[in-house]
Amino acid sequence: RERGFWSCFQDFVDTPHLGQVSWMHRLRKLVRTAKQQNQTAEVSIVESLQILGIDEQHRTEFIEQTLLALRGFGGMIWQLETRGDRATFPLPPGTIVEFVAIRLLLDRAALSDLAATELEYRGSLADLACELRGRCPNHEEATYNVETFVVFQLAQMIGWLPPVLLEMSEAGWRRLLDEIREFDALERTRVFHLALERGFREQALSAIIHHNEVQRKLSVKSDTANNTARPENSDKPRVPKLEVICCIDDREESLRRHLEEIDPQVRTWGAAGFFSVPMYYQGAEAFQFTPLCPIVIQPRHYVRECVGLEHQGLHERRARVRQTIGQTAHGLHRASRGVLAGAAASLFGTWATIPLVMRVLFPRLTARFNNQVAELIQVPKQTYLQLERKATEPGIHETQIGFTLHEMTDMVERLLRDIGLTQQFAPLVLIIGHGSSSLNNPHESAYNCGACGGGRGGPNARAMAQMANDYRVREQLKQRGFEIPSSTFFVGLYHNTCDDSMVWFDLSLVPPSHQMEVRQAQEILAEARKRNAHERCRRFVSADLSLTREAALKHVESRAEDLSQTRPEYNHATNAMCVVGRRELTYGLYLDRRSFLVSYDGSQDDGQRAILARILAAVVPVCSGINLEYYFSAVDVQGFGCGTKLPHNVTSLLGVMDGAASDLRTGLSAQMTEIHEPLRLLFVIECPPADLLKVIQANSQLWRIFSGRWSQLASWDAAAQRMWLFDGQHFQNYQPRDPNLPHAASSYQWYHGWRHDLEFAELTSVRGGTDS
Repeated sequence: RERGFWSCFQDFVDTPHLGQVSWMHRLRKLVRTAKQQNQTAEVSIVESLQILGIDEQHRTEFIEQTLLALRGFGGMIWQLETRGDRATFPLPPGTIVEFVAIRLLLDRAALSDLAATELEYRGSLADLACELRGRCPNHEEATYNVETFVVFQLAQMIGWLPPVLLEMSEAGWRRLLDEIREFDALERTRVFHLALERGFREQALSAIIHHNEVQRKLSVKSDTANNTARPENSDKPRVPKLEVICCIDDREESLRRHLEEIDPQVRTWGAAGFFSVPMYYQGAEAFQFTPLCPIVIQPRHYVRECVGLEHQGLHERRARVRQTIGQTAHGLHRASRGVLAGAAASLFGTWATIPLVMRVLFPRLTARFNNQVAELIQVPKQTYLQLERKATEPGIHETQIGFTLHEMTDMVERLLRDIGLTQQFAPLVLIIGHGSSSLNNPHESAYNCGACGGGRGGPNARAMAQMANDYRVREQLKQRGFEIPSSTFFVGLYHNTCDDSMVWFDLSLVPPSHQMEVRQAQEILAEARKRNAHERCRRFVSADLSLTREAALKHVESRAEDLSQTRPEYNHATNAMCVVGRRELTYGLYLDRRSFLVSYDGSQDDGQRAILARILAAVVPVCSGINLEYYFSAVDVQGFGCGTKLPHNVTSLLGVMDGAASDLRTGLSAQMTEIHEPLRLLFVIECPPADLLKVIQANSQLWRIFSGRWSQLASWDAAAQRMWLFDGQHFQNYQPRDPNLPHAASSYQWYHGWRHDLEFAELTSVRGGTDS
């Protein structure tokens, strides 16, 4: 590892192996020559390109195709080289160049051997292409056969009889064949795909426009009845009973909606799930730091979870026990590859099937038993975060842990100002990070929080709550003109989106004055997780549509612990939209878990839209990246995705392969995309189009995404009550096709009994049963 890829590859190839194929002998000769000449990877690349006959004009394209020929590996090497902070063992600079050099050596050896054995060609590789072109068969007849069959299909669909075709002139035939050639399979796919996207776009934008028209009419009606000025969103109290800040994740859309249906006095918010706390985090049981922030951000701070002093001795003893168990298990694993230990493992292997069978037959019960046993060696629950340090500059070493007081103040202010929570604070504010856990799932990190770079957002939520409760942070905020009332307390939570469990952090720090509010919040969340599990179960074929809420919760808990379950949850499989704006835009809308929800209040932003620019810089790459990952994996599960997960083996703890030899399958499996409609993400942003255009033009990454049409963009001008659609260069006024919007009394009434995607609907339950 320390010597690098190029040097290790040369030594490996230069070592004789039994049973090598013929072209490997050619490769060994090439490697020995390179070693004798002390060639660097760069020199080897130049030599290979010359021998292969690649001229200067085509070298860039050829190298690009060389990198992409073996799917997954080139990209992973580049990630490990440029973002080594996200891997246990990063790669040194220049590894991607060495990878290209090795690939070209392999190409030279394989081509030389194939040309000699299959074509009996002994000339230079540079002239091989000309030799192959001379041997290619004529494909005109095959082309004519294909076009004849297409004409036959077209005649069947239109109803043409043979006389019609016989009487067609030569010019008519030429025009018909030209149309067929232009409207080939790819063009048909493109047109049908644009139609699919347009259908969803019409539904989504019409729903938002109609919903806001309903809210405006209700506001006018309320003003007229009361003969007084109605405050914005007066159907909810000015001071809510409970505030809940969730991740923008589309899976949290349903949780927020259920919380608001259970109690209209709950106010929910959406923020990127790292909650403005970019950090390298080390749990009390972890051996290394893990980055928890969007991939576009490289943290500069370290945070460590520590065990309280009163439990330090217990923690150290348990750590030694865990280390002993791990070393013993690893030793047995290695020994089982030998003759004697392997034979012993075979003899006692029958006993090892007992926990396996229990996992399959009784997953939930077995998980409870294992958790109770594991508590004997787990980290004590009484832990705290080492958040603060005294240094004035952020450290880059593990021993320099934490943030300065000024940095903590900045992060708290940024989170709350970005989402618009600057006044009318509830007594209790919950910050809920999320992640996922499932058994026997090599794709588990793909189910975690995208805003945490595939990590779990619980530590970020816990850290932000601890900072916001710090009286010194609040004092500094007050000096900046931003006051958090002393009557408000923050609590961090972790939501497991697979089994819908909730973990509460630092409840021992809750003051007596807020314990009643915490108990009430626990009751509300307990009901919300049942409803959330019930709505999720409608997508699972293994779950009967008649399940009760309690049974649905047990079902998702079992799926997370089921060894044989290939679909523990569907993750982002239905994502199609991202709404950036006030909650009023979508409050009371059933969005079918298809929308990312980002809180932003333009009335609290400055004229330059600095807050919006900051939000979009983090949200757009994360959400569009998630969407495109699902998009490409769905349209080509074998190519851009990773096929079925059943034969996958974990490779270097970085990706999966089919069996022992294949591409590195870095996409998503069929089990994660089978219910996904491949739509480019539709961003609906509450901001006048002129201001929004300036924001995306000022950020090259945002402009590349939207002008390149990798995502769709719409602007909602609340003042003018008009929607605008971005065409890649300008915003065009959008007129809804269908002004109607379905109504339902509750989420349950709308989704119950259905498994497929549903239309958006107006929920009357959140408006006290009032219908428009």
